[in-house]
Amino acid sequence: GDGITFTSADPAPGWCSVGAVGHDREGRLVAVTAGHCWQNGAGEVWKVGEQGHGPIGTETSVYSPGSVDPLGVPTDAVPDYAVILLDETRVRGSNTSAPDADGEVVALESIGSLPDGDQDIGRHCAAGHTTGIACGPLPLVDALDVAGTRDVLVNPSSLNSWLVMQQGDSGGPLVRTDTGEWLGLAVGYRPDDVRFAVYQRADRIVEDLDARGGIGAGFTLVCTP
Repeated sequence: GDGITFTSADPAPGWCSVGAVGHDREGRLVAVTAGHCWQNGAGEVWKVGEQGHGPIGTETSVYSPGSVDPLGVPTDAVPDYAVILLDETRVRGSNTSAPDADGEVVALESIGSLPDGDQDIGRHCAAGHTTGIACGPLPLVDALDVAGTRDVLVNPSSLNSWLVMQQGDSGGPLVRTDTGEWLGLAVGYRPDDVRFAVYQRADRIVEDLDARGGIGAGFTLVCTP
């Protein structure tokens, strides 16, 4: 959920969030964010609020821009992710977010995969640089759930959740807290379901990276906090 920006300007005029950090099969330290945040495939990347320390990495040409309908609503046609090559002389990998004001953290311990359709997954949290950490299912949502709507709706390439994020949270992770499974990263909203926050599925990102080869292929999460 750390904020990243593509300019050294401080304060940053805009940002996205990091979904996961890991190593590819060549041992390179990489981060995954939303593909619609991608700029040009070669630019430097800074951590929001720490631009004075210099760039933490560079964009790569490994990205998928996502897809939207004529109204700008995300569709399932094209994955939405991008890979950043991190500079290990400036940053180290971590699988745990900074704690919020209540001490809540999000920790990614494995890459999750869910069957398609409506699923109950128990407590789960999303993290982003703008919102911080938001967790569910919400008691009020459960109380109003007379139609039996499940926690998430799993689509072929994405999933829908109740956990609404804001501008700048794009790329931030969605995690199942009882298992530490990284389920996806925030990409937008889709009004055709009451769970209208849309997350790109993490398992589909990894599958696509492996199919492409190159930077990011063989992605595994770092295991240190």
